[in-house]
Amino acid sequence: MTRKILRCPVCRSTDIYRDARGLYATLYHCKQCGYQGAFILECEEEGDAPPA
Repeated sequence: MTRKILRCPVCRSTDIYRDARGLYATLYHCKQCGYQGAFILECEEEGDAPPA
């Protein structure tokens, strides 16, 4: 099973929080490097999937 995680486009950290105060887009903030913006990386990571 895959799950989507959010990553900072600058430092690739997953320590991200969403700020809903943006007028037209959701703004994201990275706690590691201080990045603020609407662009964010959404990656898929494989979890504990049973073998096929």
